[in-house]
Amino acid sequence: MHNDGVPNRYNFNFMETNMKKSLCALTLVTLSFGSFADSAFGPSEDVQKFYQAFDTKNIPLSRMQSWPYYKYVSMNMQDFVAHGMVNIPAAVDPAKINSADIVFDLNQEFKGGQSFIENLIATQTKGFVVMKNNTLLAEFYDNGYNRGMTNNLQSASKTYAGVIIGRLVDKGLIDLDQTAAHYMPELKGSVIGAATIRDISNMASGIESLGDYHTQGSNGYEWELEIGLQTNGTPKGHLKAIQQAKASGALRGEKWEYSDQNTDTLGLIAETVSGKSMPELLGEIANDVGYQNTSAIAKTSDGSTSPAFGIDVSAIDYALFHQYIAEGKAGKSFYETAMDIQRDNLASSSTGKFLGQVSGKVSYGMQTYYIAEENILMSLGSFGQVGFSDLTSGISVINQQDWSINIDSDKALDAIERSIKIIKALR
Repeated sequence: MHNDGVPNRYNFNFMETNMKKSLCALTLVTLSFGSFADSAFGPSEDVQKFYQAFDTKNIPLSRMQSWPYYKYVSMNMQDFVAHGMVNIPAAVDPAKINSADIVFDLNQEFKGGQSFIENLIATQTKGFVVMKNNTLLAEFYDNGYNRGMTNNLQSASKTYAGVIIGRLVDKGLIDLDQTAAHYMPELKGSVIGAATIRDISNMASGIESLGDYHTQGSNGYEWELEIGLQTNGTPKGHLKAIQQAKASGALRGEKWEYSDQNTDTLGLIAETVSGKSMPELLGEIANDVGYQNTSAIAKTSDGSTSPAFGIDVSAIDYALFHQYIAEGKAGKSFYETAMDIQRDNLASSSTGKFLGQVSGKVSYGMQTYYIAEENILMSLGSFGQVGFSDLTSGISVINQQDWSINIDSDKALDAIERSIKIIKALR
């Protein structure tokens, strides 16, 4: 705090440290994702840009995922995605949410003289919830966001796909060691069609990473035409884009290579074996978890939906979802695969080393990150959507943020560090 009591939003005291972390992060992530990494990973833009005024009725679609627009776009995705969205009703029997008599004090120091609440502001956090036993232990809103409103989860949506696949494995409808083409003959002859469900779930299917989402003509940009996040171009078709995903050259099961196409393949397979649409499968989760609010999922160029990025939920419902996981309710196969560090390919990679700087070793399985040292499962999405399930205590912590870049090399580490610190303080 300044002497006048006004929060220090810019935190100049950490400038030297953050510059060092940024250089380290850029080096690590570039090694992992190649020459396009600088369009999706790196340090923040000038924070003044975040606060620039703009007309919400005239947001340029080509820049909707950038400052200053994204803080508005992310909580109004139905007005911006190219192919529309499908609503998912709140739970038939919503969870009863209570407020703690004594809440976690966000005014206390996080690190280096900066309070938790100052760090939430400095990381453009719009929604932050700490929950246990349906009780709110901390809650914070900013950037025009509040209770009952929904925000896009970006790739944190992938953990939902992981829970759904795990449920279908538990029901005997999916064998993790069968190939994708076994369940979807349309994928025969494709790179991903020959991969097992286990390898696809673990981002080790052998298809190339999508490393750049903002440069027209790149594989990431072309993919985003299919899922409605880019509009300057003609989609080839969502399924066709999956069928045509290129091989990376790595052996299946031996290298972590991040791609939305893995997740959306799982979504299509889940629909095929269950006979239910993805919105219906997500509706089952909403009922089991006790969602308070209507949620949604984005449609693709084919009219299917994209669990790779497209789920919109409220902050409290995101916290309820992570609490559900923290309480051990997500199903046997989900936990076994998500926590299978023997098959992990992330921790030894450059990306894994980056994420592990403040948490200890981070592994990946069933579309979910696992911090074994802390016994915490984590969802992670672009622009700062980060959720935590503490398997030790049943506590969940969620962060809905508005970063200027897909993965902010400083703020990502802050979000992980502060969330774990709060969990450990409350255990």
